[in-house]
Amino acid sequence: MIVMNLKGGLGNQLFQYALGRHLASIHNTTLALDVSGFESDPLRNYRLDSFNISATVLPPKTNSFAKRIVNKLLSERNPIHRFFHQELPLIRENGFEYQANILQSPDNVYLDGYWQTEQYFKPIANLIRQDLTLAEPLPAELQALEEQIRATNSIAVHVRRGDYASNPVTTAYHGLYSMDWYVKAAQEIEKELSEVHYFIFSDDYEWVKENLKLAAPCTFIKPSPDGKEAQDLYLMSCCKHNITANSSYSWWAAWLNANPNKKVIAPAVWFMGADSNTKDLIPANWLRM
Repeated sequence: MIVMNLKGGLGNQLFQYALGRHLASIHNTTLALDVSGFESDPLRNYRLDSFNISATVLPPKTNSFAKRIVNKLLSERNPIHRFFHQELPLIRENGFEYQANILQSPDNVYLDGYWQTEQYFKPIANLIRQDLTLAEPLPAELQALEEQIRATNSIAVHVRRGDYASNPVTTAYHGLYSMDWYVKAAQEIEKELSEVHYFIFSDDYEWVKENLKLAAPCTFIKPSPDGKEAQDLYLMSCCKHNITANSSYSWWAAWLNANPNKKVIAPAVWFMGADSNTKDLIPANWLRM
């Protein structure tokens, strides 16, 4: 069994899942997701239940009732039972860049990290795309929006604000890209594309609607309710092209975009306040600026 520690927001969880899924496929074994960390995280929750993933979600280790149920249902030989009663070998991420030796990890390990590069799962890219289809259909109003997206030369623009804008520590670490950067990215993409229509997604809808001014037609999308972030990610992936924030959330929207001729523009600096090597983060056919 491969046990993956899940943490962070939806985009981070998707990277963690993708590596775990690849290792589980290599060993022809089960992927289990440890979601216990969310019990002590007031800002994040488990979000992969929005997709058709192939994994077992472990009951929280701190939940003694859940442990008693597991003990009844599982035999001593089952890896889940072992997870509750003895420590699995722990493998932690060592640096931000791709570590090829991780894919040589044995079965029955516990992985802890962010694993933010497609190189950890590129060999099973088609399988990941199948897993990351929505578990439930879009509501009617979003189905209409999807039709509009597919009928136009659509460009998804993701403006991440939230804690990037409100928390000084987070702002200093991640950085906050200006509206000028988005204007320049739009100008760059319009050098090759014509009659574009921008679909603008943000967790700060009113502010972005007021402050982002692009030359081409724009549709500003109100964010889906809490717990439904996967809907907006899916809609961004339906666009023909993408302009991402320095955010794993819009990274995944661009990666899941199935247009073979897609153009993706991503920020050149992913962490403005950290010296992390992000050379493996952005796929080679995306433009960094």
